[in-house]
Parts: sequence; C-alpha cells; structure tokens
Amino acid sequence: MSEASPINDIAPQPLPLHELLSRLLESEKVSHRHPLPMMGTLQEVNKSLERRPLLDLINASLRGIGQVAFANNPISGLLIILAVFIQSPWVALMLIVGVVAATLTAYWMHLDNPSVRNGIFGFNGALVGLAFGTFSSWGNDGINLLWLLVVAIGAALSTILMQYIGPWMAVNLKLPAMGMPFQIVALLILAIALYIPQPFLQLGAPPPFPNPADSLDGMGILSALLIGVAQIFFTGAMVSAIIIIIAMALCSPMGALVAVLGCAIGLLTGILLGVDLNLLYAGLWGYNSALTAIAIGGIFYTPNLRSILVASAGALVTALMGWLLSLVMTPLGLPILAIPFHLGTYVCFLVLQRSLSSLVPVAPYSIASPEEHRFRYLTAKDVISAFRRQLRGAMQGKHHKVLFDQAPQELKGDLRYIFDAIDRDHSGSLSLQELRYHFQQAEHPLS
Repeated sequence: MSEASPINDIAPQPLPLHELLSRLLESEKVSHRHPLPMMGTLQEVNKSLERRPLLDLINASLRGIGQVAFANNPISGLLIILAVFIQSPWVALMLIVGVVAATLTAYWMHLDNPSVRNGIFGFNGALVGLAFGTFSSWGNDGINLLWLLVVAIGAALSTILMQYIGPWMAVNLKLPAMGMPFQIVALLILAIALYIPQPFLQLGAPPPFPNPADSLDGMGILSALLIGVAQIFFTGAMVSAIIIIIAMALCSPMGALVAVLGCAIGLLTGILLGVDLNLLYAGLWGYNSALTAIAIGGIFYTPNLRSILVASAGALVTALMGWLLSLVMTPLGLPILAIPFHLGTYVCFLVLQRSLSSLVPVAPYSIASPEEHRFRYLTAKDVISAFRRQLRGAMQGKHHKVLFDQAPQELKGDLRYIFDAIDRDHSGSLSLQELRYHFQQAEHPLS
C-alpha cells in the first residue's frame, strides 16, 4: 500500500471470536468444500496471478464486476459480462471500460493490493459504466462515443472517492462505503447532463414498456423475481437474468437465494403500496431490496435464521425508502439508483449495532462469501462447545491434553510458555482462580 494511503492509518479491529478461532484451528480451505472447483471466491487464483500483471488486471476487473452483487468470483464476472452483452453490447462495453478504468486507477494509486485484487475498487467503476451505458443509449438516437470518456473519468473518480470516503465512514460512522462513490459520481454526471446547457451529453427518456400491464399476473410476478435481481446490473432481459443468477450462485448459492428472497419482499411491498405494475414487472422494485438482503443476510453478518429474518426486515425498509425517494426524485427527472439500498442497509446496520448485538458480525477485511462466513462460525462454535465440555471435566478433576496434542509442533513451545505463565502455583494444572486472575490482568474480567 502507498504510505500516503489513509487506509494505512486505520488500525484494523480485532477479528470476532468465531473468525479468530476458525483461522487458528481450521487448516482445510473452505473453497474445497464447494461442489464444483470453480465455486466460492477462488482466492488461490489471486495468489497465482500476483506476478502476472495483465492477467492480474483481468482477474481484478472480473471480480469487480461480480462485487456489484457481492459475488467475488472472476468466473461470475465473466458470466455477467455475457449477460449484459446479450441485452446490449454497448452497455457491456461501457461496463468493461468502467471497471478497467477504476481498477487501473487503484493500481496507479498503489492502493491495498488484496483489496484491488478482490474487486473492492472496481465495482463502483463497473456501476458507473452500467448506469451511463444504459442512460446514454436513450439519447441522441444513437451512440455517443464521448460517453466512453465520461465513464472512464467517472470510474477513476469513484476509486479516488472510495479510497477517502471508505476509511472516513468506517472510522466515524462504523459503516462500509459500499456503492456510495458510485452514487456521488452518478448524481454529479446526471446533474451536468440534465441541468447544465451543453450539446455533448444528452439523455433521453427511457423507452416505453414493451407490454404495458394493468392487472396482476402470476407469471409476470415470477419473472419479476428473476429480473429484479438482474436489475442490479441494469438488465431486464429474462435470458440475461437467468445467467446473472447463475453467476451469483457460482460464488454463493446462499447469496443468490437470499437475493431472490429480498427481491420477493420488494415486489410484495410494491404490490401492497399499489405502485405502477409496469415498474414492478420490470424488476425496478426488487433490486434494492435484493442487495440489502445479501448485505445483511450473509456478507456483513454470518448467515443464520436470525440474520435472515433481520435481512428480510431490511429488505422491507429498503423498499419503503425507494418508494419515498421516488416521490422526490422522479419529478426532478432523476433515477433513484441504489440509494434506497444504501439508506435501508445503513439504517439496519445502525439499529443492529445498538440494539441487537447477538448477530454475529464479519470483520470488513475478512469478508468472503456467506458459505465461508457460516463455516467459520460453525467451526468456532464446535471448538467453543468442546472447550466448555473439557473445562467442566477439568473442574471435576478430569485432565485432558487433547488440544495440546493436536497443536502443531512449532506451537507447543508457545502453548507451554502460556500455560506456565497462568499456572502461578506451578501445580501442573490450572485452577479457576488462576484463570480468573489471568483474565483480570488482561483487562477482560470473567463475569
């Protein structure tokens, strides 16, 4: 990382206990537990490409595309490009320009290599390309190549904003930046194109709905479930939607399912509010709720029944945020983009931090896939359960050396040193009083 990087000045918070224990005690890679070798986050690909700059750039860019939907997998990114290309080659081109420009800017700024390789600095640029590939195709009755330059500049700006907004939000608000740089860049470009008289950047009205609807239709709702998830990538074609959901499931089947659940909640909210059915069938009432559901139900919190329930509530809050924002922004000629997702998710994060601490958080710098988060949690849960059983046995006079015998040889000396430090009376066993004294000295008293 560059020494000028503000991220360097932030001391990472300690890993949650379940992640720390999992890292210490589980050596088998989680990626090997997936049914197919191409599933998961494929971190071994990152390591193999560290000294191959061009392939490293391609890998980081593909991951950046997938990260738009929290799918950190280069094959997912490739499938998403295909899905977007099927609907619009122009939008696919703009997507590639955006993500490559953002990723190159991150390399040029010497930003954190693992973050760049995992697409953290690329997905906002990908969104800039998707958005203005879509919006620019509505105006001028054709393609304006000047938009390529606008997207490249906007994507580069999103990387700069991510580098400075991200650490500030993490330190001061305890919130992840997610796609906030994209929202800022997109609204800035839209303001210039819509409100400043100039002949270069013209935006037209969105095309009419191909099949206007005036009544609820079961098949239409089912198709909107898939299309709503695909609208995360500004895509409304059914074939493209199927490919996008497959791409998401390739990284995380659990994430794809939670996304569909969030989309369903968004659609149901729209039906209850009596919104325009054409917007509903086009998936525009699903994508923000889908993103919130993934974020809370598996990315920033370990997936379990409680986090899925909270994610469902968050999807509802996000849908309501979208409804309120549309009342303000639509008359101004502005799209709501993913602003409802950010507002709804941030509200949930703040509530969870203050009133529902029992959810298991994922440290921002250890985020992977929902399956990997759950595996870490279950591994640590098993270890803690075994420790409790052995502690009860020790208090009853039963001696166990299981953990010591299982430890690697290079760690046994350190373990013996720690044991001797806690064993103040040198009796060869640890009493409850010695453990209590040790934790009190470490400023973590036992309750």
